[in-house]
Amino acid sequence: MLTSAGACALHAMPLTSQSLSLDSAFYAKYPFIRFVDRGQDAALVRISDEEFLNQAGKVVFVVNRYDRYTNDSLLHTLETQVLPRINQDSLKLVRLVVRGAASPEGPIANNRMLGRRRVDALASFLRARLSVPVDEQSFTTEAVTEDYRLLLAMMRRAGDADLPVVQGICDQYLPNNDYALLKSALQRQQGGRLWRRLLKEYFPELRAARVVLFFEMPEAPEIPETPETPEIPEIIEPHYETYVILDTLELPQPSTLNPQPVVALRIPRREFLSVKTNLLFDFAYVPLGYDRWCPIPNIAIEYYPMRGHFTYGASFDCPWWQHYDDHKFFQIRNYQLETRFYLRSGSIERRTPGEGAAFRGLYFSAYAHAAIFGICFDADNGWEGEALGGGLGVGFVLPLSRKGHWRLEFAAQAGVLFSGYDPYQFENPVNPAYRDHLYYYKWTGRAKDFRERQYRFTWFGPTRVGITISYDLLYRRWKKKGVSFRSKETVLENEN
Repeated sequence: MLTSAGACALHAMPLTSQSLSLDSAFYAKYPFIRFVDRGQDAALVRISDEEFLNQAGKVVFVVNRYDRYTNDSLLHTLETQVLPRINQDSLKLVRLVVRGAASPEGPIANNRMLGRRRVDALASFLRARLSVPVDEQSFTTEAVTEDYRLLLAMMRRAGDADLPVVQGICDQYLPNNDYALLKSALQRQQGGRLWRRLLKEYFPELRAARVVLFFEMPEAPEIPETPETPEIPEIIEPHYETYVILDTLELPQPSTLNPQPVVALRIPRREFLSVKTNLLFDFAYVPLGYDRWCPIPNIAIEYYPMRGHFTYGASFDCPWWQHYDDHKFFQIRNYQLETRFYLRSGSIERRTPGEGAAFRGLYFSAYAHAAIFGICFDADNGWEGEALGGGLGVGFVLPLSRKGHWRLEFAAQAGVLFSGYDPYQFENPVNPAYRDHLYYYKWTGRAKDFRERQYRFTWFGPTRVGITISYDLLYRRWKKKGVSFRSKETVLENEN
């Protein structure tokens, strides 16, 4: 638990050879390993901002990342030296304090997410490698949206002349967590010069997760009494029980001669491309002369950018049914392009991965399409031709799963359609007595005067309705180049 500067705190005692039966020199090298009295209540273990800044082990992350870091020396030291010794000595963990934050220059919502996930990354790393008894209540994790308290501690340590100015602004806005007003006030100071200096000198140190571990002081070894008669005492090896946490994460061991730590992180997916189908078309029944169940195969895709309100899609409808004996044909090839404007922004700064579908809710759309068709209801009524059209639409997207990879859409479109076509029939229209069992255009004039697509049809009104189910086929590896098929989880390893 952290306390503000000057607050009353129960501080951990230094490590000495008289108070510890373990290798005092080893643990004394690591200030982030502290010891408290046996039986000490974990709730009373506190540490001030200044002490935490000076003693904590630190992992500094890449700007705007929680799965990449600029230094891995702490993780390497923990994995290869400190945590194996703690497990070997069977120390009892009293409290583990992990505190993470983002530097204040980014959007507040994004900084909140970064702070939380940086804390989770370091805490998961420690949980996976501690095999001593661990009470989850011992883990104190604090994700700070923008760590101005630690900024003040750093400025006090540096004797910064602008500390009173920054302290006054923080005292005014921090009690109510008014980060936006606090940041705006800092940016106005000295014509922006103070903000730029803080950005250069202090902010990089705030893009971090820090940790201090408190352990219970082991019992001092008992000094055996000297026997009255000289005899060789029996040497009894001390026995330590090792408790293994069953839900620790097993990671592959590095194969290099100089092993580097691997941080396993669950990377939430960000949708990239979805595939969908219109259920009304899939189970269509066509009346008005066709009079039969006639599913209309259809498929559509939608591309989701990282920012903004717009998405882009394309669809293809392809019923190609034919019943020669009944003179019924229902054959269409329809190609459509569409762009959507969602009222809810899908920008990555506002819709972070792992928090459900970024693009959902009400949207408006514009579309354009082209089609070829051949439709015949009986021996005397058939038409073939081409069509072009366009218009506007409205719809609503409802996520079906918690993470939003399955969605249900309700949509309607209306616009204009222009078609050039020719009617046709079964058998010769000029000489009905001539029976060759072929289809002819309905043309009784001279053959040399015939021109295709002499008929025109224009339609204003509804052009499509849909109840569509969609699934995210492709997703982005957020903040990493490339696109991959969806899988249960993505595990990214640190880059050295």
